[in-house]
Amino acid sequence: MSITLYTPATGYPDLEVKIAYGLARVGIEVSGMEKVSINNEGGFYSIKIEDDGIGKFSEAFNLICKKVLSSKYIPFLTPGIKGRSAESIPITFEESYSLDIYDGLTFSRANKKSENACGHEGNRIGNIIGFTMSTSYHHTRDGIDVSFQLGIPRRPTNPKNICKTCALLSLLGAWYATFIFNLLDREVIVIPVPKANLYGKNLQEIFSLQHQIRKWDLGLKLPQILVPLVFLSKLPSSAEILKSFDLIVGVLNDQKGRQGYHVDGLFLIPIEKYLNYFRESPFNIAVVDKLIKKQSYASLIELNKTLRLYDKESVLNFSRLYMKETSDNNYINLLYPETAKYLLKEVAMIEQSIIENSSLSSLARTLRYFIRQKKYGYADDIRNSRSGSKDFEETIAKMLREGRLRLEQKEKIHLPTEEEMKEVFRLANENFEATKTALVLLAFSFPSKPDELENNVEPN
Repeated sequence: MSITLYTPATGYPDLEVKIAYGLARVGIEVSGMEKVSINNEGGFYSIKIEDDGIGKFSEAFNLICKKVLSSKYIPFLTPGIKGRSAESIPITFEESYSLDIYDGLTFSRANKKSENACGHEGNRIGNIIGFTMSTSYHHTRDGIDVSFQLGIPRRPTNPKNICKTCALLSLLGAWYATFIFNLLDREVIVIPVPKANLYGKNLQEIFSLQHQIRKWDLGLKLPQILVPLVFLSKLPSSAEILKSFDLIVGVLNDQKGRQGYHVDGLFLIPIEKYLNYFRESPFNIAVVDKLIKKQSYASLIELNKTLRLYDKESVLNFSRLYMKETSDNNYINLLYPETAKYLLKEVAMIEQSIIENSSLSSLARTLRYFIRQKKYGYADDIRNSRSGSKDFEETIAKMLREGRLRLEQKEKIHLPTEEEMKEVFRLANENFEATKTALVLLAFSFPSKPDELENNVEPN
């Protein structure tokens, strides 16, 4: 026999999923990990627990609250909660709450200002940022200020209330299943949102993983749009845990006594494409790590656009920026071949027969020589060439003429054969964009074979 509990369909996705995690945590306490599941019902969640009655769940809930949420410690350490709000949340010894209110659907609303957003009666708690970030607008820099006409500028919010039971469950969910870490003066909350049914093993993995993340302090002044990419790059071994989730990412700014917390950024991120990139090769992870260490944010933003949108134009922009931002006066750094081939295949969607074409690789080797000589004009002109114009062939012809001249001057440069050039132009006639993209990106990456390394320079 089983019972089913329902979240209250408040319309706030981050609040809903945290209440669901809180209810699941109580279910686990009573019935064990393998007897609990969370089901995404589209706008709300049902929590199914294999047991024969709801009474002991209320008893377990109150016991957990008295053990975990009876002090101000957790509320004050939760981003988005401070001051009087944090003081009103802890449960007292005399307080007791029932989970019977989650035993059915509560979609009917009177839509009155006095009504709790969750539709439940009982003690009211302000639905502050710590429960749901979507109730807070951005800074007044956005030109939004509900009290401006009164001459009292202040941070505008949407002053909804929820019942204290929902508040306590949300806080439990936040501390058992959300990832909280720091970026210099910003606090980040990452909430995993299940796309399908979530069972005991998945819950156990999420509960375990979030405790590791809570210790993070990345110490970076990171553009907000990069938070999901950097967050996932730090969890390569946990990709399988997160593959069935999307992420709600909130970036919070504590005003240190001025106006409480501000929500600086709020994103709902599908992460499957990110995870595919990180799972493919450790070299893909190394690319992101190198850019983070160098704080090469322009390259990271272009890579983020490439992975998130599968933007084909961004593939070439990224390879150019990566070379520029990771090289120095003495060394030209290029992409790992594994990363280049992944971007060509998965993002640019170029056929393997083109990516691995030996004639194209031969011409890319010549183009790479000039890139290492810090002569980027050929690569840029090829990248900007258009189908139907003569720019592509003329740029290549000019590059080969200079290459022959350098070869006569005894410089170490590889030149493709006449047959290889015919093959390249045949590919370009059949699929210009794919051929151009593959040629440039392969040139901006280290060669796959050690015997092709020019000047005995190894990738680092």
